[in-house]
Amino acid sequence: MTYKRYFYRKGKKFGPYYYESYRDIDGKIKNRYFGTTDPDIKSDKGRSTNKKIEEIPRANLDHINSGRKNLFLLILLLIILIIMDSLFFFFIL
Repeated sequence: MTYKRYFYRKGKKFGPYYYESYRDIDGKIKNRYFGTTDPDIKSDKGRSTNKKIEEIPRANLDHINSGRKNLFLLILLLIILIIMDSLFFFFIL
């Protein structure tokens, strides 16, 4: 996603500066600076004025979801152990 930013210093407006947000392989959000020319506007030759670095592949986020599953299973196991322990305590007394 491309967006533009403006900076204000001593009452003067500077910009626009064009940036792009993307996810890297680890799933972290990164920003890439494109400069002061709009990367979405085509030049006279029909090519984009933007010289992009190679496209970054979409992150595989399966490892994040598997971590959440493991946490859910651990919490579920602890709840079951607490319930079994309390039942065992009441039956002995």
